Amino acid sequence: MVIRHHIYKVDQRVLIKVRDGGPFRPPSEGAKGSLAIIAPQLFQDWTGTFLERDPDTPPEYYVTVDNGITETISEDWLEPAPADAPPPPEDTKPWPV
Repeated sequence: MVIRHHIYKVDQRVLIKVRDGGPFRPPSEGAKGSLAIIAPQLFQDWTGTFLERDPDTPPEYYVTVDNGITETISEDWLEPAPADAPPPPEDTKPWPV
């Protein structure tokens, strides 16, 4: 199998799925169905090391939900936000910009 790479970018608006996201790194119950923004990522590429992710494991993201909580969520639980989604609240970026 081919290792999956991250498809979402920092500051991208996403929608957290309510169900059907798979068993890896699901969101909290309170985050399901919420709009969020992809936060800066601190993950590294460990390809070729003993820390390398298994091919069947989807990438993970730090995601800041519109309520201000940042969670680590599997890519399979995320989808692009609808085009008519409101912008994120101004205070949802607790990181330096």
